[in-house]
Amino acid sequence: MLRPLSEALDLGRFAAHVEASGRLLPRLVLHERVPEITLPPSAARVDGAAVILAVTPRWDPLLFVDVEIPDGSDAIADTLYATWQDRSAMRVGGAPLTEWLDERLHAYRVTAGPADQPPLEFGRNVHQSVFPGAAHAQRLLAEHTSGDAVSQEVVAIVLRGTLNDGTGATLGIRRPETLNNPGQTMVAHGRGVSLIVGYAPPVENAFALAAAGIVNAVAAVHRIRRQAFEALELDRTAVVETTEGARALVTQLSRRLSDLQLDLSFSVEAYADTILIPELLIESFHSSLRDVSALADAVTNTSRIVDRVNAVLATRCVDLETASQEYAEGRDRVLATVIAAGSVIALPPALLLAFFGVNSSDVDPRRSILDVQHYGVAYAIAWLPFVLLIAVGLVARRRVSLSLSASEAVIPDQRRTRRSWLGRSRRDGR
Repeated sequence: MLRPLSEALDLGRFAAHVEASGRLLPRLVLHERVPEITLPPSAARVDGAAVILAVTPRWDPLLFVDVEIPDGSDAIADTLYATWQDRSAMRVGGAPLTEWLDERLHAYRVTAGPADQPPLEFGRNVHQSVFPGAAHAQRLLAEHTSGDAVSQEVVAIVLRGTLNDGTGATLGIRRPETLNNPGQTMVAHGRGVSLIVGYAPPVENAFALAAAGIVNAVAAVHRIRRQAFEALELDRTAVVETTEGARALVTQLSRRLSDLQLDLSFSVEAYADTILIPELLIESFHSSLRDVSALADAVTNTSRIVDRVNAVLATRCVDLETASQEYAEGRDRVLATVIAAGSVIALPPALLLAFFGVNSSDVDPRRSILDVQHYGVAYAIAWLPFVLLIAVGLVARRRVSLSLSASEAVIPDQRRTRRSWLGRSRRDGR
């Protein structure tokens, strides 16, 4: 059911790169032309839209909504702000957009995705791309200069109308040098909006695909950090009283760590470079957008967080190994004690039985073997060595315990001596 995005987006010469990347890039799930779509009340009125839904290799959904609105910077800025802040108000045929998508995906979810996947909902991360029409594009290109300053109209669009500035300041708006040719092309973008003027539709669609990769990577960073903190909270609140409980906790932490590492590799790091679409134009746009979103620093910090989870798991594994070793040592100690006790108990009677079974003049057949007065020397010879051996073992064990206690007591004495010397040094002014 999953197909390359090139079937829904006109990517021109970039289609070969998208198809060659295979499952590393988002893949198409749904592509429909929606005749009746309603945007939030403050947005411009549109006659229709194209809805494209794709999924990443880690089954993160990406939604593309392509709408056409009337020309004019005020309408564009208002629409950008409304669809950014109030996306849940978007309707298709009177139904919320997410519910409409869930109905369309009911059959897809059974065959293409996990059956227990939750209903779709809008996330926190969104990137909006503006491709002005011919008349508007000519006006913007006429105002475009080779300097760093941007016009007030560009500021209104890229900042979604939240700030109007007539001083010509950049206000953090990026203009990649490779993509800006005065009078021909212009690209101005912030973290959430890109204004792309003068490029052909395949290049525009490739820019949108690159922006979608950055959006997915940023969203995955937030999710990975949240799940990492949940794993640490699980480790902190877990009450482990048995070896089986420790093994279950280690298994659960291992699975979470594996998911975190896979997310970090295939949802973040795979979109942090430009090797998926190795073209100069796309690389320039991707690099600029990645810098403004601080994705490189986010990946580095998130990798450290995942390493901390790995360290916690390693500590738990050491604790489990120590507990297992202590259990094995205790079991072997009990077994050795039982064998030693059995040997001590069994050998003297065996010697006595051997003595009484000998056909010798020392054994009087008229007397009972329990006659201690007559056979006292034989009993003493049989039992005395084992009694002496037990006594020597107990004395040696006590001496070892006393020597260990003395060694442990030397440490606090040395610390007290060191603290008293430091106290004298401070009093002496040293």
